[in-house]
Amino acid sequence: MKYNSFAKIFSILFILTTVICAIGAPILYNQVRDVVFKLNLEKNQEQAERLATLASIDLEKGEFPDTVLSKIQNMLESTPQSAEHFACIIKDKNKVIAHPKPSDINKDVTGWTIANEIEVKTFTQSAGEGVPFGGIQTRLDGSQDVNYQVPISTQPWSVSVHTKLDLVDQQASFILGRIAWVVFPGLILMIIISSFFLTRKEERVDG
Repeated sequence: MKYNSFAKIFSILFILTTVICAIGAPILYNQVRDVVFKLNLEKNQEQAERLATLASIDLEKGEFPDTVLSKIQNMLESTPQSAEHFACIIKDKNKVIAHPKPSDINKDVTGWTIANEIEVKTFTQSAGEGVPFGGIQTRLDGSQDVNYQVPISTQPWSVSVHTKLDLVDQQASFILGRIAWVVFPGLILMIIISSFFLTRKEERVDG
């Protein structure tokens, strides 16, 4: 009788906990994803500002634009980058003029858009305005990146740092999985302990 009472209480608590977790998990995932997105955007901003500053210093010292661009291209090719995360230089005529993957130089970015929580701009509009701008960049094929653009002084160029948006989802899922590995055993232990005490309480009431 005692075992049946414990099993009943355990089942009820387990079901209630499962329902609460099922409701709360999407909310928690969205919160984690928002944090991860902002961290990636801030990281891209820092990298874009650093590269823009380096290029601006050389240009302001009087170096020829082609020389500076060549230095940037060599830097991009020699720095470890990937398809998931990379920096490039955009010119205001909708062209990529420096890229870690040389075959992507002269790629036309007309029609691409970049959006933050307030506004949506064309990719090259945001690059050509001379004002730092970041958000979710969408290509014509529908693929999306976390993107931040910083203008380079004295030239109609902009540093553009990209991180695949899918990578943000993967990072958020990984963090949520780690949280689950820590929280789930604790919840089971709490359910067992609560079931035990509730069973004891029920027995005292019945007795």
